[in-house]
Amino acid sequence: MATQKPGEWANTLIVRFEEQLPCRIGPQTTHSRINEEQNKTCIIQISKYRFALVLDGFVKVLKRIHELYQTGTCGAPRQHGPELEKNYYDSLLIVLETLEKCFSQQPKDSITLTMEENQNLKSLLKEICAFLDMSNDNPNTHAIKVLASKVLFALSVNFFNAVFNRISSKLQELASCPDENPDYSDIELIQHINVDVNRLTRLLTEAIQKFRLLKKSAHLVFVNSLEKAIWNWMDHYPYEFAELQKNTNEELSKCCEQLFDILDNFADNKKGRAAVWSLQIMLLILAPKVLEEIVNADSGAPCSPRHSKKKQFIDAIKRGIGPHGNSSKQLTEAAAVTCVKLCKASTYINNKDSNNVAFTLVQSVINDLKSLLFNTTKLFSRGQNYLYQDMDLMIDCFVSCFRIKPHNNEALKVCLNLNSPSVYHFVLVRSLYRIVTESKLHWWPKIDLVYSKSSELRAMFTDTLNKVAQGYIAHTPLRMIQSLTLKGKDSQAKFKERAEEVPGHRNLLLYMVRLIHADPMLMLNNQGKAGHEIQSSTLELINGLVSLVHQPTMPDVAQEAMEALLVLHHPEKIEVWNPEAPINTFWDVSSQVLFSISQKLIQHQIMNYTDILKWLREILICRNAFLSRHKEYANLGSQIPICKQAHIKLEVVFFMYLWSIDMDAVLVAMSCFALLCQEAEIRCGSDEVTVTYLVPNYHVYQELAQASTVLTTASGESRMCFPEHANGRAALQKRIMALLRKIEHCVNGVQPAWEETFMNWNSMSKNLSSYPKAKVEDGQMEPFHRSMGKRRASHQNSEHELEEQINEWANMTGRRMLTAEISIKTHVICFFTFKSVNSYN
Repeated sequence: MATQKPGEWANTLIVRFEEQLPCRIGPQTTHSRINEEQNKTCIIQISKYRFALVLDGFVKVLKRIHELYQTGTCGAPRQHGPELEKNYYDSLLIVLETLEKCFSQQPKDSITLTMEENQNLKSLLKEICAFLDMSNDNPNTHAIKVLASKVLFALSVNFFNAVFNRISSKLQELASCPDENPDYSDIELIQHINVDVNRLTRLLTEAIQKFRLLKKSAHLVFVNSLEKAIWNWMDHYPYEFAELQKNTNEELSKCCEQLFDILDNFADNKKGRAAVWSLQIMLLILAPKVLEEIVNADSGAPCSPRHSKKKQFIDAIKRGIGPHGNSSKQLTEAAAVTCVKLCKASTYINNKDSNNVAFTLVQSVINDLKSLLFNTTKLFSRGQNYLYQDMDLMIDCFVSCFRIKPHNNEALKVCLNLNSPSVYHFVLVRSLYRIVTESKLHWWPKIDLVYSKSSELRAMFTDTLNKVAQGYIAHTPLRMIQSLTLKGKDSQAKFKERAEEVPGHRNLLLYMVRLIHADPMLMLNNQGKAGHEIQSSTLELINGLVSLVHQPTMPDVAQEAMEALLVLHHPEKIEVWNPEAPINTFWDVSSQVLFSISQKLIQHQIMNYTDILKWLREILICRNAFLSRHKEYANLGSQIPICKQAHIKLEVVFFMYLWSIDMDAVLVAMSCFALLCQEAEIRCGSDEVTVTYLVPNYHVYQELAQASTVLTTASGESRMCFPEHANGRAALQKRIMALLRKIEHCVNGVQPAWEETFMNWNSMSKNLSSYPKAKVEDGQMEPFHRSMGKRRASHQNSEHELEEQINEWANMTGRRMLTAEISIKTHVICFFTFKSVNSYN
């Protein structure tokens, strides 16, 4: 049927896709998220063959999302305020992400549209432009704008004319009928579109024709957008730029010269020069023959009179950053920005082409530039309002200098010094992260050149970690400083950086952890040190990351710390924890990680426990992969107390979270038992007696893990157990109880798990028996089922809370499963009637 009526089938699929959006069903469940991903994959595949149909469908979907939001019916009827807004933005993100993938996988210049389909494209373009013009006041809009930019970029690959015509029309409108309060958003589209060398030439030609006709208020927007378009081209077509340096594109070069002269007339004052110099240097780099003539004139070579203004421009830049240039502060700042752009652009030229004139010009300014930007006695600053722009400028300079002269370490030394202003530490970490993650051109030097600075980077990490800890504790009520390693303010309030800490130690810590995640060797390298020193530094690094995992007030840092620890547990990274004794170090260090996190889970001090359980599972997989590499020596060093204690704590965790109301947590906990069995198999080989010595309940654990994948529902249908299926939840709990009755050996974590469960059950029973009088004491943690991700503010009501508590209490009791909502409500009534847990039984 699908082959006979592809249009109907595709429309049906788009309808199903829309029905799974948060604006329709509210926040996604595991089941709806999986369905949405499946529908998304199918739609992307269909768009290869029925693109116009998909385009029409998504234009309608976006309109309906807006209508639902405006009428206040985005999601379930009881949702309102922040919940409704979140569903709206989440739906937009899903749709935009799908659209971007649909556009991206279309072959270039392969699509022809009818008049009606072109109208749909214009409608979609209008929507995308509206997203790009959204206010930055709402924190949700940033992700929307980033995705909208990606959609526009992908769209412009095949439909460049549609976007270009919109830009051209706006320029014509501004030139002929200037408004008092003009809208420049359509001009800013220039910086988001896909341009190759021919499209760039077309844009510059348009600029030459329209620039003089525009009011001065539009000039700055136009100039900034054109410069970003040039960088966009260099980033996506670097080999076109490289070819341009060998064989000049006469048409492009002519455009660059003409536009340079227009801009030079515009820059008739200091403020105007600062606005256009960055674009002017880029235009000269795109006209290499002109730049060569200008630079060679310093050596006495002839220079055409028509290039005299360009020569004056280069001379003004050199004077501006020179130590004795006597330039005004404004011109010095403009010259610094221009020189950084020059250095950055030169890195796109193959360093084997050492005769390139751009390199000659860079060499004449680079030392003065570094002295200006990396001067600890006089910090470069254009004012408080330019704080982050100045940091970005220094980051661009640092990265460019590394790529031009990787062994010239003046800036690196300044930034590594713990006594330098914190802004330099931020610049260093962000720069190293960019070097690690950006590797577009094969001649760019690799990050391993910085591995020798590992000890200094570790010292900076420890120093930053301590400062963040002290900063949080200094601003935290005493009652919140009783159990956590790092303390934070109330989770509803953002951490406010003190003026002297800008950009802030917390942000620096976040980027340092991201850097560890991106390349752990920057912190792990210990060449030339003794084994015990290497192990000590590794333990300090890993313990620092562990202390960040359970920080509810810094969720972004905690997530990055988890990712970093996971990368550090990759087998090849474990090998370098201490190359002299990798197995012994593994058992010591990794066991401390497992013990610490397990203890926090047992004490219910981690709110996002399901995510942590999933992460623990990945850690155990990595551990087993490492042990598999060293089967012959797998037990070497495993007799230390922390190793046994960590194993016990893990078992306790996996047992305790079998009672969670979050079914994802239950399934993950069950699956982890298989990894404990696998570890025993690796360590003991085929000797079943030894395996059962390490894991006495080996066979039960295997059955628990197997039951986590598929279960038989009451109807006899075999399928995955999703959280929203009440019969699936009940069947799984029943299966768990049946398997636990098979346990014969009350050793390792079995007894402690029973004791912890009993204490939780007893506490919950007392709370339930005195409900609703019982209140959670100020500062006391709620029962561990209160997952931050699961429980949303708009759903907080006494009946809902009671249902959840009874659900979990029933799971722990193991006597009576609550299988459906009607059953739950019946028991709630009974509960209130008899006023005690015993009468409820």
